[in-house]
Amino acid sequence: MFNLETERVIREIENLNKNNPKVIFQAPEGLKLKVEKEIEKIKQYFKQKNINIEIYLWGNTCFGACDLIDNHVKNLNVDLIIHYGHEKLSYANPEIKTLFIPAYHIFNKDEEEKILNDIKNFIEKHKSGGKKVAIATTIQYKKLLKDFNPSIILGCRGEVKEGDVILFVGTGRFHPLMIAYKYQKEVFIYNPLSKCFDKISEEEINKFIKKRILAISKLLLNKPKKVGVVLSTKKGQCRKRVFDEIIKLLEENDVNYLPILVDNISPDILFYDVDCYIIVACPRIVLDDYILYKKPIYTPEEFKLFLKNSFKYKFDEIKEDDF
Repeated sequence: MFNLETERVIREIENLNKNNPKVIFQAPEGLKLKVEKEIEKIKQYFKQKNINIEIYLWGNTCFGACDLIDNHVKNLNVDLIIHYGHEKLSYANPEIKTLFIPAYHIFNKDEEEKILNDIKNFIEKHKSGGKKVAIATTIQYKKLLKDFNPSIILGCRGEVKEGDVILFVGTGRFHPLMIAYKYQKEVFIYNPLSKCFDKISEEEINKFIKKRILAISKLLLNKPKKVGVVLSTKKGQCRKRVFDEIIKLLEENDVNYLPILVDNISPDILFYDVDCYIIVACPRIVLDDYILYKKPIYTPEEFKLFLKNSFKYKFDEIKEDDF
């Protein structure tokens, strides 16, 4: 269950002070059906007040706060975009007024008590052993964990406050895996849905890194003659400085390249006569979905390792100075 802040959305629409305002609702796949019901409630509210309102639901994908749609809907003269599931990123500023609704996960009283006690006990256990625990989580659990002062993982960037041990509260293994490798510390996982603890093992880290190093080593064995360099136009992924840096490196190393601009990167649109692609966008396209692509795909950091003939792996993270 999620808090979609209905009253806040209604208030923001009313504050437009405009006849028949145009509003677009945007949500990730896991929230789209809930937002559909939310739209019905909001339409009913304004109907009872005899206020006309023009509402659309954005039907395409939404990968995060990096994936803003203002550039796509300018011709509709939209007054407001309601973006669910994420907080605003400092490096992705929409040109159309956008309200960000983080959609915090709501638990019943017993569940919440269980989760908080589990985390407190984990902290106390490690404290008695002389270790400080740093808490990291995603935006959905920010409100629940506010008393623990957690580090919030935003987008594809894993910055965690100082600690001897890291406890990631959330689902999925990508973020805790990245954190474990980046900080070289023990990383535990607490899933607030299953109420279970787990740990990122050294074996799991090594398996992941070896897989990516193997992909890079193939470049060393068979140097690419032509490379596709793919830059996403999504506001929070359009890393122009990184793109320019890669182009410069390719030219310095006498590697032919094809610069490609796209919005949504997918296997079906990358069909060019190149040996591989460098994806200057969300790193998870490479790290999660590489098996779906016919040609090898690499992050900018991975391709730099090839150019340096280095095997010291580095995760690619989106940062403010990438733009």
